[in-house]
This record gives sequence, C-alpha cells and structure tokens, in this order.
Amino acid sequence: MKENVWQEHQHKLGIFTERSVSLIEIKEIHQNLLIQHSAISEEVADAIERNDYVELSHLLVNRSKIQSAINEVESLHEDELNCPISMNDRIGKALKDAAATLESKGEDMLSNVTNNLDKLNKVAGNMVTNAISISNKTLSKGNQLNHRAGKLLIHKTSEGLAKLADIIQKRS
Repeated sequence: MKENVWQEHQHKLGIFTERSVSLIEIKEIHQNLLIQHSAISEEVADAIERNDYVELSHLLVNRSKIQSAINEVESLHEDELNCPISMNDRIGKALKDAAATLESKGEDMLSNVTNNLDKLNKVAGNMVTNAISISNKTLSKGNQLNHRAGKLLIHKTSEGLAKLADIIQKRS
C-alpha cells in the first residue's frame, strides 16, 4: 500500500513516468542520442569526402536507427523533454547517486573491518594461548626445580646432621 502511494506521489511530482523511468534518465537518454546522431553525421561527411561508400552505407543505417530512437523518445515524452530539469530533481539525483555510492563503499569498508577484526581476534587468541602455555610450562619447571632444591636441601641437611651425630657420638 505504501509503495503505491509513494509511486503515485512520485508520478504527481513528475519524477517518474508510467514506465518507472525517471525523467532525468529520459532526458539523459535523449541527450545521448542527439550526441550520437551528431557524431554519426560528422562521420558521414568524412566518409563522403573519402569516397568510402561501404562505410557511408553503414553510417546511414546507424544514423537512421538513432533518428528513429530520437523520434520515438520525443513522441512519447514530448511535454517532459521541453521542460527544464528542476533544481530539486538535480539535487535529488545527486543525493541518490551519492547514497548508492556510499552504500556500496560502506558495505565494502564494513566487510573489511569485520574481516580484520576476526583476524585480530584469532591472533590475540593465539597469543594468549601461547602465553598461557609458556606460563604453565614455566610454573611447572619452577615447581620441579623448587621440589628438587627442597629435596636436595633436606638430603644435605640430613647428611650433615648424621655426620654431626656421628662426631658427637665419637666424642662421648
């Protein structure tokens, strides 16, 4: 329902024709056809000067097709082509083009940021895993060394006490 109201509103403003082609696009097409017609007319004159009747024949066929297209566009949109494009239409087209460009570039940028954040998360996770593994190994090695040192200390202390006991016993 909203879409029909929107299209009806656009049609009343004269922005879109009944074929959903904007008037701006129709005017651009018409202008492009006129430029092509002018360019082919110049090529026809060059072909005549060079006496190249094969190329002239092809150019005349193409010019005829372009002229037919121009006549068709002019007959279908005679009223619209005669009125100048309003400033609002120009601003609207510029904003529409900018929004489309920004949307596509924004999606690309967002995709790149997301991919880079995923890579960063993986690298950070690997670094944390490696740090924990190294810390675990270090603590384990430290515990083993502490245990050996304690064992050696107890062993040396007991040997020393045994020798001391022997010396005390011999003196007595």
